[in-house]
Amino acid sequence: MQRRAFEHQLGDLLRAQVVGLSTEEKMALVHRTADAFLADQDVARFTAGFEPFVPGRRPDDEKAYPGLGSSEEVALFHASRTPDDTLTFLVRCYEGGRPAPDFPATARVGATIEAVDHAGATLGVVSGWDHRDLRPRLQKLDDGEAGAGSAPRGQMLVLDVEKDFAPEAVPVDRARYLGFSSLFHQRFRILMDVHVGEARVTGGEHGFEIYNEELFGSLYQRLVDVLLPWDTSHQAQAAGREVGIQVHPWYPVLSIGMQKARFYMLAITGDLVDQKRMLTDPGWLLRVGLYLEFLTCLGVAEAVKDEIDILTPEERDAFENDPAFAEIRARIDVEAWKEVWALRDIAFGGGVGGAPTGALNLMRKKAATLGFLHAHHEDLKHAIDLAGPNLQNAQESWHRVFRDAERAVLAMNADAFPELAQFPGVVRDFALWHQSGGLAGMRLLPKQITELFGDQDGIFPSACRQYRDSMNHIAAWARERGLMEYTGDECVPLSASLLEAYLAKQPGRLAGLQRRDGYAGTLEVVVEESTPPEVSHDTVVELLGRVELFSVLNVDELAAMAHRVRPIHLGHLERIIVQGRQGSSLFILQDGTLEVVGREGDKERQLALLTPPAVVGELSFLLGEARSATVRALDEAVVLEVGAGLLRPLVEERPAILEKLQQLLEERRRGADEAGAPESLLATLRKSIFGGG
Repeated sequence: MQRRAFEHQLGDLLRAQVVGLSTEEKMALVHRTADAFLADQDVARFTAGFEPFVPGRRPDDEKAYPGLGSSEEVALFHASRTPDDTLTFLVRCYEGGRPAPDFPATARVGATIEAVDHAGATLGVVSGWDHRDLRPRLQKLDDGEAGAGSAPRGQMLVLDVEKDFAPEAVPVDRARYLGFSSLFHQRFRILMDVHVGEARVTGGEHGFEIYNEELFGSLYQRLVDVLLPWDTSHQAQAAGREVGIQVHPWYPVLSIGMQKARFYMLAITGDLVDQKRMLTDPGWLLRVGLYLEFLTCLGVAEAVKDEIDILTPEERDAFENDPAFAEIRARIDVEAWKEVWALRDIAFGGGVGGAPTGALNLMRKKAATLGFLHAHHEDLKHAIDLAGPNLQNAQESWHRVFRDAERAVLAMNADAFPELAQFPGVVRDFALWHQSGGLAGMRLLPKQITELFGDQDGIFPSACRQYRDSMNHIAAWARERGLMEYTGDECVPLSASLLEAYLAKQPGRLAGLQRRDGYAGTLEVVVEESTPPEVSHDTVVELLGRVELFSVLNVDELAAMAHRVRPIHLGHLERIIVQGRQGSSLFILQDGTLEVVGREGDKERQLALLTPPAVVGELSFLLGEARSATVRALDEAVVLEVGAGLLRPLVEERPAILEKLQQLLEERRRGADEAGAPESLLATLRKSIFGGG
C-alpha cells in the first residue's frame, strides 16, 4: 500500500463515529492496538476469519477435500430431536499470508454470539457466549495421510443448536423466540476476536439463522383445522346436510400445500441434519418457503377475518403492529384472496347412491385449486424478493420445488376426492389422468360425464402443468429483476417433470429424477437410502493424468493428489459451472454427458457436448476468472472436482511446479491472443493455490 492511500484510510477510520465509543476511548484503542502490533510482530502477521458459506459446500468437506469447505449459515431447531442438529463454522488462520496450523500461543481467542432483530440491530448476547474462550470448542481438522492432505487447513467451531440456542439461552422475549412473532426464525451474528493484551489484532464475523422446524407448515394446517371445518359446517347447515371437510372445494389444494411443505422440509432436514446433500443452498429454499407460507396464510386470514379470525389476539397484534411483519403486510393482496375465497361453495347433490356431492363438486374443487394456485404463486414472487437473490443455483432448487409440488399433487387420493368413489374405475381414471386430445378414451364414458368434464386435462395433469407454467412465469419475472437465474428457454423444462416422464413412458428418466431427490425410482413417493457408486483411486489417478495442467506432476504427486479429489454425482440438467460466476475448481467428467451452453445477451446456444474424460474450468481453477460458459449434465453424470488448494502442499515441496504452471498458462494465453504480465500471473497463481488472509 502507498503511504498516501494509508493516510487516506487511516483518516476515514479516525473520523468514523463508533456506537458506544467516545473519541478519547477510540484514540486509546488505536494506541493500544498499534502498541500490540509493534510489540509482537509474529501476532501482527497473523489473521483469522470465518470462511463464508459457499453454495454446494459444507464444513466437513474441508477434511477430505482441502479448500472446498465453507461455514454453514442456517440450522434447524427442534426441541425434541435426537440427535441434535449442529451448526458448524470453518475458521481459517493465516500467518504472513500463508495458512497457519493454529492461533499463536501468545494470543487470546474468543467469540461472542449476538441475537439480532430483522433489521440487524443487536438484541443481546447469547448466554455463555460473551467473549467465550474458543479453544475448547474448536475441533482441529484431521490432517489425514501425509502428502497432499498434510498441510494445515483450518479448524471448525461446532455448536449444538438445541443446547446453545434453546429459548433460555437467547436474550429475547421467550414467547416470541422462534414463534409466530419472530416469523419462526431468529437471526444471529458470531464475532471472533483475537487479542494481545487489551488490543484486538484480528477477527471476523459471520451471520447465520436458526429456524423452528416444528412450526413449518403449521399455518397451512390451521387453515385445515380451523377455517375449513367452520366454513363447511356453515354451508352444510344452510343446505340441511351433514358432511366432512373433504367435500370442501379448498380441501384438495390445502392438502397439496401441507404435503408440499412436508416434502421440501424433508429435503431440508435431510440436508442440514442428516448431511445427505439434498440441496445446494438449503437456506434460500427455507427463506422462500417461510415467506410464502406467511404471505399466503395471512392473506387468507385477512380475506376471511370479517367472518372468522383464525389468528389469536396476540398473533393479530404482532401481525398488525410489529415491524418484523411490515414487508409482509405491504405485500399481501387481500382482494385476490377474497376472489379465491369466493370459489368455496360446495355443490350439494348430484351424488350417486345418496352421496352428498357429485361430479359438479369435483369440478368446483378443480376450479378452486387453480384459483388458489394463481394467488399463491403471486405470493411466491414476493417470497423470492424477501428471501433475497439466488444467482448461483436457483434453477436446481426450482426443479426440486417443482417436483415436490408434483409429488404433493400425485399423493392426493380418495380422501381428497370422495366424489370419485361413486364412479367406476374408468371414470375415476379419466377424472384424474385424462389428457386433452385423448378422444378415444372419452368414448368409453357416460354422456353426463363427458358433457360435464369435456376434453380437458384431468386433475393430476392440469394441476402439475399449472404448477410448471406458474413456476416458469415466476422464474422469468425473477430473472428480469436479478433475483434468479437459469439456463435454457424455461427454468423448469418438461424433461424435469415426474408426471411428463410417467405419461411419456420414460421409466429411466423417471427413475433418475426420483433418485436425485432421494426417492425410489417409481412414481410413488418412497424414501430410498442409496449410496452412489465410488470412483476408484486408480481411476482418479488415470483421469488426473489426462489434464494438461497436471502434466507437470509426477506419478507419486498425482497419486497423493487423487486422495483429495471430490466426486460429484449430478442429476438431470444439474449445473457444475454457471457462466459469469467466479470459480476455483476444475472438473473432470468420469461418466455421462455434459452440455456446454453459452449466453450472449438474451441468446443461448449449445457450444459442445462433452464425453469422458473431458475437462472443464481449467483457467478459472488457477486464475479465479469468471466462467465463460455454463456446463450441465444432460442426464445423470459423475464429475471429479479438483480444488486449487490441492496443489499447495505439492508446490511447497517442489516449488518448480509453480514455474511450470506459469509457463503453461502463459502459452495458453498467447494461443488465445490474451495479454498478461508474468508478475501478475504469478501473483494470481500464488493466491489461488495458497489462499490469503
